[in-house]
Amino acid sequence: MSWISENYDKVALGGAAVVALAFGAVIFSNKGAIDEAVGVNPVTPNNDVTVPGFAAIEATQTSLSEEHIITQYDLDGRKVNLLTGVALFAKKDDAKNPVDLLKSPPVHDGIPNTWWLEYGIDPGFSDSPEQDPDKDGFTNREEYTAGTNPKDFKIHPDPVTKLTVKDVKTTQVHVRPQDFGGGQFNFRLQTKAGVRVNKMGPNPIKAGEDIVFEDDLMKNRFKFLGVEEEEVRKNGIAQVERYWLLEDKQPNKLGKKYKVDRQGNPGILDSTVEFTLNALGQGASPFKVKENTRFSLPFNENATEKPYLLKKVDLDAQNVEIEYTDKEGNTKSLLLNIPK
Repeated sequence: MSWISENYDKVALGGAAVVALAFGAVIFSNKGAIDEAVGVNPVTPNNDVTVPGFAAIEATQTSLSEEHIITQYDLDGRKVNLLTGVALFAKKDDAKNPVDLLKSPPVHDGIPNTWWLEYGIDPGFSDSPEQDPDKDGFTNREEYTAGTNPKDFKIHPDPVTKLTVKDVKTTQVHVRPQDFGGGQFNFRLQTKAGVRVNKMGPNPIKAGEDIVFEDDLMKNRFKFLGVEEEEVRKNGIAQVERYWLLEDKQPNKLGKKYKVDRQGNPGILDSTVEFTLNALGQGASPFKVKENTRFSLPFNENATEKPYLLKKVDLDAQNVEIEYTDKEGNTKSLLLNIPK
């Protein structure tokens, strides 16, 4: 075996080492040329140890620990909303000159400018007083007059001011007496034309007893109080007339007294009024109330409080009278016309 064969690994390793040293020498000797060829810039050491934005972070931390108070600006006694300034308006015929509501005359007669500012309502429309922001059926002017909140549906003027009469239905009956002698009488119920619509049984009654008709119509409505005589003049001649006194037992006319002659005149009138409340969303819902009956507004037949009274229906004057108590506790009366 030759020497090379026995020492091949060593010879190869040594040769590799010689080649590596030679190649390194070549690279070292041409270092500048290589750097220039590959464009490698020389490295500059960074000795800056500061953190970007650190000063701002430190200032923010300091600010968070401090108390900040924002003072609202005051101009002529009114607080100015931040970033908005004072609301200014312009007249239609003088658009270049702004109008300060606090200093100018009332934009709308009868309503001070401060009222519009208080409730945040734009007075810049010609019909601003007639507008209804809360849709309760009352205009801004009506709300101002009543001292109520124009932007709260639940706070409004007295709804009776928006009540109107749609129709009136009236029935007229005559309670006609029949004398049985000895202070005993029988009665029958008839129309104005004299047509009988109800009658008592065969047994007459005396003063102090109830009139009980056979049928349901006004069956137990009247009490017979007695008879009185009165001197009257007819055609210039004095004569004595008899009148029968009756008392109403119907709840809405309880205790009312009637004086009728032997023909049952002047008759007993019962009226029912159909109303419409043109507010609070009730305009499309008419409701009926019997004369001398209490009711609520908005109308609720089962309401626990019924502050309004249909006191009278005057067919001659063609009006109805509503009685109620205002918020100051004063009794008020309102007349509403009956439509023709």
